[in-house]
Amino acid sequence: MKTAIQIVLALVIVVLGYLIYDSIMEPVRFNQEAARREARIIERLKDIRTAQVAHRTRFGTFLGDLDSLVNFVKYDSIVILRAIGTVPDSLTEAEAVRLGIVQRDTIWMPAKDTLLVRSRYPIDSLPYIPFSGGQRFTMAASMIERGLVQLPVFEAYATPEQYMSNLQYLVYYTRLDGLKVGSLFEASIDGNWE
Repeated sequence: MKTAIQIVLALVIVVLGYLIYDSIMEPVRFNQEAARREARIIERLKDIRTAQVAHRTRFGTFLGDLDSLVNFVKYDSIVILRAIGTVPDSLTEAEAVRLGIVQRDTIWMPAKDTLLVRSRYPIDSLPYIPFSGGQRFTMAASMIERGLVQLPVFEAYATPEQYMSNLQYLVYYTRLDGLKVGSLFEASIDGNWE
């Protein structure tokens, strides 16, 4: 009888030990998964920012619609400044251009060949939040007035409920405002993770 009780107690100790370990590791696993998801979403927001900056450089405004942004990247062109020649170590690039050692040339390149080339996803998926089950980023563009100047601004964001929706332990998540790039209230194209 004593041996049976010892075996049962040993099993209870093992089970309780596992439950304690699992309860300690639960928030650790959640934080690892949250960091993995955030990294993918931040990369997508950086791609949106890259496309928006290229559009502003070309047309002077930001786009407020993700589908229009995708069409810009897929079907439009941007100007690329190319230097022909080599700048000697003793000169700056501006001096080399002035002396004729280096020539500058502007060429038009398709935006899809120059923007987002490091991305491994099709450009059509740019509007979609990773890990959200097909939900789209919210994006808007506007103009703000600073003194006598009108400045274009944009904002794209995803809420935690969108990209953390299938994780049951959202209470451990600390970034309650979600992830966003740009601002509609100030002239900034920074992300809130920077």
